[in-house]
Amino acid sequence: PIAEDRQTASAEPEHANVGGLVGFSMALGTMQSIASLVFYLSMDQGLVKGIGAHDEVGYPSGVHAQNAIWLQISIAAEFLIFSARAPGLFFFSRPSTELIFSTMLGNVLATVLAVYTFDEPLDFEEAATIWVYDIIALFLVDIAKMVYKYVFNHSAAGIIDEGAIALEDARMAKPTGEGEPVQDFDRTIAKHRESVRLLETEVKGKSQRRSKARSFIAAGCTNRPSQRSVKLSAGRSSTVIAGGGKSQRDSLLKMSPGTFARVSSGH
Repeated sequence: PIAEDRQTASAEPEHANVGGLVGFSMALGTMQSIASLVFYLSMDQGLVKGIGAHDEVGYPSGVHAQNAIWLQISIAAEFLIFSARAPGLFFFSRPSTELIFSTMLGNVLATVLAVYTFDEPLDFEEAATIWVYDIIALFLVDIAKMVYKYVFNHSAAGIIDEGAIALEDARMAKPTGEGEPVQDFDRTIAKHRESVRLLETEVKGKSQRRSKARSFIAAGCTNRPSQRSVKLSAGRSSTVIAGGGKSQRDSLLKMSPGTFARVSSGH
């Protein structure tokens, strides 16, 4: 089902970063472990029936308590897939139908085993309490994921925003001489770079902070360029200005106004 999942292409080519993957996995695993530990220590607060106060009878170790913690961990592990797969908050990225079905099927089967099969089984009220607890824990884990990405992975390029690209192309004024040979190549490049700068200044305006917040929440990026994109942009700009050959100039003439401006500006 994960192979059939719905995903949006990233704004830049993906490159394996083992350190980042390990750190991200440790962050999610640590939050899940804390959630399970809190559940275990809170069993005597009404989460599981028949568990006495810890200060009177000690911490639970019976079969009934083991069933409860097993079900909590099993459901939480399945829910974690929704958080780990999403670039932003999990509810902004819809999984594929196959992934939703397989994940929920696993949760249902685990619940049936805990209620009907194991010794000293749980009742439906206890199972429902565990489901609610794990759903709340999923939101907390997802928030922790966003904090981790903001602190340690802030330079991620995020996903391609097709709507923003189309809007930029639509707003870009069509050059009056488009289709005609470029007489002064450097001057034309400078003109388009200036038009892009003015457009960006206008778009940012008062809505800059809200736009960045929405982009980070939904796509997991902060709109700050990654180190790789900065290097690539510098390379492209110097190539265009310093003098690509006749073929590159001809290809630029065939570009749409928005695309031409983005290439010439290094975006």
